[in-house]
Amino acid sequence: MHTLSHLTEALHQKEQALIQYVRYMREAQDSHNENMAALFADLAKAEEKHIAVIRDQVAKSSAQTDLLNQYEEVNQYNSQHSTYEASSEHSMN
Repeated sequence: MHTLSHLTEALHQKEQALIQYVRYMREAQDSHNENMAALFADLAKAEEKHIAVIRDQVAKSSAQTDLLNQYEEVNQYNSQHSTYEASSEHSMN
């Protein structure tokens, strides 16, 4: 159970980092600084990948799969409706 606690804390930290990166990305977009916006969009995507990996590990280590399934549904919806993907695609062209 100690490992599950560490994973949960890491998940929380990654979620907070994701929120910050999206906030920074939007501020850069508002400032018309597309290079910085693209950088923060890439960092946000990386955090999303880390969150997915950690969430999968928590699901494997936890008997509370119903709670995690609800979280996964919300996270999947948020990922599909995010606004920072367009910015990073723009920077790669």
